[in-house]
Amino acid sequence: MCADEMFEELGYVRTKANEYWIIYKNFRKDIDFNLKHKTIEVGAEMESEEFDIQELQAINKKVEELGWMK
Repeated sequence: MCADEMFEELGYVRTKANEYWIIYKNFRKDIDFNLKHKTIEVGAEMESEEFDIQELQAINKKVEELGWMK
């Protein structure tokens, strides 16, 4: 299963994808992959937001697919 499918199963929608960003959103938070700087930014409605293991697995899968794990 690819990262896009994993995020979709978790209720995320891929809202933007271009040469600089890949953004996944759900009702609680945004997970933004900055392709230029190879960073991940999280925007959340609450100051403190937790990730469950499935979200971390999807993030790790996306990082792997982007080739950032070297």
